[in-house]
Amino acid sequence: MKIALVIERMDAARGGRETSTAQLADALSRAGQEVTILCQSGQSPTGDVQLRVLPARGLTRRARLRCFGDAVAAVAGEFDIVHAMLPLPGANVIQLRSGTVPGQARAARQRRGPLLGPLLDALTPFNRQRRFMGQLELATMANPRVLMLPVSQLVADEIARHYGRRDNVRVIYNAVQPPAISTQQQRELRQQLRRQVNAGDDETVFLTVAKNYALKGVKETIEAFDRWHKQASRQANSQPGRLIVVGRDRVECEGYVRHAAMRGLGQRCLFLPHDPDVARWFAAADVNVLLSWFDPCSRVVLEAACLGLPSITTAMNGASEILTDGAGVIINSPRDITAATAAMHTLSDPATRAAARDKCLALVPKLAMSRHVKELLKAYETVARKRSCNHNENTKTQHDDITTT
Repeated sequence: MKIALVIERMDAARGGRETSTAQLADALSRAGQEVTILCQSGQSPTGDVQLRVLPARGLTRRARLRCFGDAVAAVAGEFDIVHAMLPLPGANVIQLRSGTVPGQARAARQRRGPLLGPLLDALTPFNRQRRFMGQLELATMANPRVLMLPVSQLVADEIARHYGRRDNVRVIYNAVQPPAISTQQQRELRQQLRRQVNAGDDETVFLTVAKNYALKGVKETIEAFDRWHKQASRQANSQPGRLIVVGRDRVECEGYVRHAAMRGLGQRCLFLPHDPDVARWFAAADVNVLLSWFDPCSRVVLEAACLGLPSITTAMNGASEILTDGAGVIINSPRDITAATAAMHTLSDPATRAAARDKCLALVPKLAMSRHVKELLKAYETVARKRSCNHNENTKTQHDDITTT
């Protein structure tokens, strides 16, 4: 099949949906498909994947996206499948990797609480970009021929709740390429990086990897770690713990540094810049913590699981649906500091953590990109068959009209 993957910018180093799209393009190409990435700017992730930059003129993102959407619609007929990572005209498959616009807005209200949440709602009509994205999303949801591929049941439920749509919606969970790190390399990295941050072998090291600290609950993570650390310190033979937060330059996270320092965690809470080789920190840590206010299906949680690192996350993260049967601890909300603290106590126990590690490694086949591609190709075939049937029906109708005339 000729497949177009549509994304605004193709830069795998940005992480998130850009990395997912790069890995997906490579996997589809290796599966024998003819893959082209349609984007506004970027570079091809592999030599076998073509990259085509389409016009995206305009001074604002909204204007550029409108122009880009028109350009995608103009070339859509060249492909069997036009698989977009955001709602755009011309796509026959849409995978909302950022979730729905109403879902994002709902999460923002919850995060800001009962006082600022209503104020945010009142200001929403003045946010032209969000209004435009909402219009695009509404238009695509209204087209029953477009196949919706939510990356978790969480997003599928959003689609049903906000748009009343359940037909032609198929959940295909997000996937990752497991980091190519052997068990021996993991041990060596663990020793090396723990020495670098002055963490002892028996200390429990909690890790948070994020760029959007507010959305990923870094503030709440610091507060839960503070409470866990104080409680653990009162126990006999307890070992001190550490929280490592990776993702921003020191200047960008100054407010969070102060938030930790005010609680006396200056030596226990370490902030590091973005690391493209984040897998080495998974090897060094004992527990991954991502207290998301909203996450369609976090790659960080999936990548951590591939290396046997259990996670503490929230029910607002679609990846929580995969961490079943003890592969992690799920709490309802980042605001529940008591539950987050209890989860830290649970996974700071070596025996519990060892059992969780085995559960994580058992998930690796389910998280593999090969599984993701297999499910996608089945979905693509369904779209292609329907398209062929529609084409044949249109051709027959035109023929009947000419015969009648």
